[in-house]
Amino acid sequence: MFIAPYDSPATAPHIRLVWSCLSLSRAEIGTCLAKLPPGSALLVDPEDSAWIRAEAPDQNLLRLGGGGVERLRQDGTVAETMALFENCLPSQIVDHPPRSTVALDIVLEDTTEAAWEAAEILIAQGLPSTVAASALIGNAAEIAQRLEGYRALGLRDVILTAPSSRAPYDAVVTELLPLLRRSLGATDRTARIAGISNGPFEWHGAAL
Repeated sequence: MFIAPYDSPATAPHIRLVWSCLSLSRAEIGTCLAKLPPGSALLVDPEDSAWIRAEAPDQNLLRLGGGGVERLRQDGTVAETMALFENCLPSQIVDHPPRSTVALDIVLEDTTEAAWEAAEILIAQGLPSTVAASALIGNAAEIAQRLEGYRALGLRDVILTAPSSRAPYDAVVTELLPLLRRSLGATDRTARIAGISNGPFEWHGAAL
């Protein structure tokens, strides 16, 4: 007898933020690299992957491939492939494949009001409604709460697609990421109290 694996919000993996460098010039990619700490994750075009690996060997690279988003090892080989969902709310991807990622725009400001004012300007300038409807808009705490909805679905990776001209690199690193790490600590404690393993295999099934 076999009990099928299941996902639990208490054991769902934490969110990793990935910066999209798709369609950027190498100068723009260089600006992005200069603002991000080692160990950050970048989604890159296939033709840029080798160059970025040479320029920034400490960064984690993902590549847009024919079957979805490919996570690359240090040697350039593919570690895994994830289904890509673009501009989707959690309710739109409840039935996603086990390994999936979602791409979202982000407008991060110090206050809710400032974030929505900035978003309204972007919409007036032509930001598509499908992008705006799912975008992460608000202050760091509000965006961290929005990301919890994706984490609860078991998604590990969220790709941030804001163009380099307005991407909030510094604010994400200094304000948002610490909140996500704090949330992860609380999640881990909940899992331990529940007696549920959240080890590296992240397997919740059992053979009887």
